Amino acid sequence: MKRLAIILFSFGITLALAAQSSDLIVQSENGKLFLNHTVAPKENLYSIGRLYNISPREIAPFNHMPLNSGLEINQELKIPLEAVNFAQHGTAAGDEVFVPLYHVVTQKEGLYRIGQNFNKASVSDLKTWNNLSSENIGNGQKLIVGFLRVKTSQSALAAYGVKKTGSVAQPPVSVPPVVAKAENKAVVTTKPVEEPVVVETAQNTFGGNAEGTGFFKGSYREQAGSFDAFKSEMGVAAIFKSTSGWQDAKYYALMNNVTPGTIVRITNTNNSRIIFAKVLGELPPGRENEGLLIRISNAAAAELRISDKEPKFAAEVAYAKDGR
Repeated sequence: MKRLAIILFSFGITLALAAQSSDLIVQSENGKLFLNHTVAPKENLYSIGRLYNISPREIAPFNHMPLNSGLEINQELKIPLEAVNFAQHGTAAGDEVFVPLYHVVTQKEGLYRIGQNFNKASVSDLKTWNNLSSENIGNGQKLIVGFLRVKTSQSALAAYGVKKTGSVAQPPVSVPPVVAKAENKAVVTTKPVEEPVVVETAQNTFGGNAEGTGFFKGSYREQAGSFDAFKSEMGVAAIFKSTSGWQDAKYYALMNNVTPGTIVRITNTNNSRIIFAKVLGELPPGRENEGLLIRISNAAAAELRISDKEPKFAAEVAYAKDGR
């Protein structure tokens, strides 16, 4: 445990921005729409305002608090959705993107009723945003009901944005995840591992990203050219908290039996999203790491669309190795 603590501390471990890895669910109260935000370390009303593209002068009164009020870690705030940061039509400005906002369908809800509850969105728009061919929806289904307008240079949420409201579609159907107790199985090949099959839709941002992303992507390709074999492993992954990667996409990982500095390609097998990460060292011994194939930084998990409510998830890890 001490070794893990040292490694994580050296990379500025914190809870900052952890809440942003989940889908944004719109809430409604007395006809007003808002998002819930859990305050992370070092956040204040101004940094939160930049994240959601709304002035602290709007956030403070919405939460019945003075503008100069201090915030506590894990404090719950309501982020108002107003004309300045909420959109349902149009194209984002050059320095903006639209981040999808969701509603979780409850029993007996239909598209018309949902639309009326969310700024009178039309059934046609709901079908377009969610790539629906009919009005059939199910209890517990997530539906896009609008978009958060954010600045690309100021908000980490911009990573999940699109430029046009009409270009958004639902993610491809997910395959069942591997159970957490599945055994890690290794396969050594003499050819690069094939890329996952990805459904080509107008929005790979919310489904697979076949090319993958991350600062170390180029380094992965360089390592691939230096060795004649690849190793691919399927297993269970988990997350560690870090400040790295949110702005520069420098993702990191802890993994046994891999030389530190190796760049690995990590695929979320539940949605085919891919990121590239640098291995810092081994997984420290301890019950919390038993059965794990890899741990990745929380920024990497966010890019893979892993929720903080999913402490473990199924992943495929591939990397170049000396075939001798």
